[in-house]
Amino acid sequence: MQSKLHGKRTTKQIILRNWRTFSAGIGIATDSLIITGSFLFAALVTRPDLSFATLLQTHSRLLIFSIFVFLLFFTGLGLYRTLVHSSFVRQSFNAGRGYVYAAATILSTLFLAGNLFYSRDLLILFLVTLPILYVVCWSVLRKLFAKLRRLGYGRWNTLVVGSGSPLRSLLSRLETHPQLGYDVVKVIRSSFIDGHQSGLHKHRGQLQKIIDQRHVELIVFTSAEMNGTFDDLEDICRERGVRMRLLSPESDSLFRQTNVYDFAGIPLFVPVRRKIDAAKRIVKRAFDLVGASVILLFLSPLFLLVAAATKLESRGPVFFKQPRALCDRDTPFEFYKFRSMQHRADEMKESLFLRNESNGALFKMKNDPRLTRVGKLIRRYSIDELPQLFNVVKGEMSLVGPRPLPVGDFRRLQEKDHMGGYFRHRANAKPGMTGLWQVSGRSNLGFREMILLDLYYIDNQTILFDLEILAQTIPVVFLGKGAY
Repeated sequence: MQSKLHGKRTTKQIILRNWRTFSAGIGIATDSLIITGSFLFAALVTRPDLSFATLLQTHSRLLIFSIFVFLLFFTGLGLYRTLVHSSFVRQSFNAGRGYVYAAATILSTLFLAGNLFYSRDLLILFLVTLPILYVVCWSVLRKLFAKLRRLGYGRWNTLVVGSGSPLRSLLSRLETHPQLGYDVVKVIRSSFIDGHQSGLHKHRGQLQKIIDQRHVELIVFTSAEMNGTFDDLEDICRERGVRMRLLSPESDSLFRQTNVYDFAGIPLFVPVRRKIDAAKRIVKRAFDLVGASVILLFLSPLFLLVAAATKLESRGPVFFKQPRALCDRDTPFEFYKFRSMQHRADEMKESLFLRNESNGALFKMKNDPRLTRVGKLIRRYSIDELPQLFNVVKGEMSLVGPRPLPVGDFRRLQEKDHMGGYFRHRANAKPGMTGLWQVSGRSNLGFREMILLDLYYIDNQTILFDLEILAQTIPVVFLGKGAY
């Protein structure tokens, strides 16, 4: 009996620790069934002359294409990633946007393909039935999710440490949005920590007792002071599998523009899950290798065109290679780009630092005098970044991840940009061609904002999140948003 109970607890714990992945899977399966049901209903009504078996045979291509297109847009809009902590109103709004984009894509594709087979009545009834069935099914499923939350699924026993207005703001947000799933089981105010976090050292035993008695799964610090005093707490968290996060003053304003509805913070400690992390790495590597290879094959004519234009305009190599890394202690690698600047542009960089328009370890400058005419064009639309696909194939980079920086730029880091050294957590992921920073503002954001976005991505990385970022990268590239 005891072993059975232990087995049940273990199964529940697995689901609890992977609740967002589990709920995203339920969401994808549900939407696939909704699309299939809507399509088959429309087909049966408009084609009563066909048997069900014949219907499946003759309409399967359109059905599969419709499922693919709808799920692609729903994923790109972050519908499944935000499913467990967004309201039904927000979910419906994002689903509505995805519906419009997907319907337009399907109808445009059929028009351009010269559709002569599928009837207009079928398509109209399908697109009318789908949103009705979606609202009905998800109204029921949201109630099921709410019931599961009451049973403890998708919830974290949370210990909050802080004082003043940041503490009040966080507590108010968690109380107002219970769907986030953070149950505050204990609040440690400034009187406990003597006005600063170093006081936690004096109460290590008491903190251990609180974690054990309240079954704490997450510790959130609301203070932005990073003085290294968290290191001592990592031993406790490591022993008990507790996560730690630190909020930053930039979090609210920054993450509001990135479709992040959860409270966001810097992950100070995340328990290692070797089997799950290893599986994630294997899946991500396979995704990167296949994706990069297909894109390289598809864009090979563009590579030849850019290479010829670069050589014709200015002397120097076609490709620009530069040692880059994710932090000052990371191992550098040779980073590839199409050359967009004059020969020996790096030698001119030192004289331009006073005109730098970014901060921290970022060097960004509009109207950079080192750019060639071809360089301005390929930078505008991020074409200069395409050779990094070779880095991806070699395994040095990923399609999505934190942006690597020139090794020399880390020398320019000021003390305030060190963020207590936690910017080095970026090295826990593989560098990426695109990332949350690029789709959230790119050169319009500074170093600290980039770090916060990177650390949030690392803490929440999934293939669905990668697909969402890749989908958002497409309009950013075409519009040249934040590129210079």
